[in-house]
Amino acid sequence: MLILILVCATCLIPALWTLSTGFKTSQEIYTSAKFFPENLTWAGIKDSLSLAWTSMDATRSSLNTLVISIGATIFCLVIDGLGGYVLSRLKPTGTKLIFTLIVWTMMMPRQIRTVPLFISYMNWPLVANTSWQVSLMNTYWPMILGAASGAFTVMLFKNNFDAISISLVEAAKLDGCGNMRIFFNIMVPLSVPIIMYVAIGSMRAPWGDFFGPYLILTDKTRYTLPVTIFSLQTDPSVKMNTYMLCLILSSIPGLLIFVLFQKYIVGGVNVGGVKG
Repeated sequence: MLILILVCATCLIPALWTLSTGFKTSQEIYTSAKFFPENLTWAGIKDSLSLAWTSMDATRSSLNTLVISIGATIFCLVIDGLGGYVLSRLKPTGTKLIFTLIVWTMMMPRQIRTVPLFISYMNWPLVANTSWQVSLMNTYWPMILGAASGAFTVMLFKNNFDAISISLVEAAKLDGCGNMRIFFNIMVPLSVPIIMYVAIGSMRAPWGDFFGPYLILTDKTRYTLPVTIFSLQTDPSVKMNTYMLCLILSSIPGLLIFVLFQKYIVGGVNVGGVKG
C-alpha cells in the first residue's frame, strides 16, 4: 500500500503543481514556493481558464487534432486489421519473412525513419518521377497514414486472429464466403475487444503527438493541440501561469479517453496476448 501511495504521489504531484501554478500570479510564481495560490477566487479561476482557452485557440486546435484522431483510427483499424488477417489466415508466400520484417521495424528508432519519411511526404514516391508532383506537406495525411503503419498493431491483430477457431473459417468457406466477407462477418465480430483497444490507442495518440505535426504542418490554422501549445513559448503575451493552464487543458482529452475506456484497454491487452 505504501508503495502504491508513493507511485501515485510521484505521478500526481507534478500535474497538481502545474495546475496550482496556473492560478498563481506572476509574482507568486517567481517569489513564493507555496503550493496553493494566494487570494484564489472563483472569478479568478474562471478568468484564468478563459484566458488560457483563448490563448491556445483551443476550439480550432482541438478540432484539428480530432480530425487526425478520427482519420488515424479508421485507417489503422482497416489497414492493420486486414494486414493481420492476411498474415494469420491467407498466409501468402513469404509470410514468415514478412512478419519478421514487420516485427523488426518495432526495434528501429523513430529517428532513423524521420528523414526518409519527410522526403517522401515532400514528393510522394509513387509519382516522384512523373509529371504529377504530389506533396503531403501541411496536410494531415502524413499523421493519418503513419498511424496505419503500426507494426505492433498488425502483430496484435495477427495474434488475435490466430486464436480464433479455424473451423469457423472453414465452415464459412463451405457456405461460399469470400475472404473479405469472412473478415468482416466473422473475424471482426469476434475481435471486438482488440478492435476497441486499437481504436482507443489510435484515437488517443494524436492528442500527445508533437514531433510529426511539428515537422509537417506549417500553417498555424492547421496546428494540432500539442504544436499550438509549443508555439505559445515564443509568444511574449502569454505568461507562465497561462501557459501552465494551457498544458493542463491540453491533457484533458487524452485523460478522458483513457478514463472512459480503460476497461477496454485492459481487455484488449489480455485478448491480444492470447496465442491459439
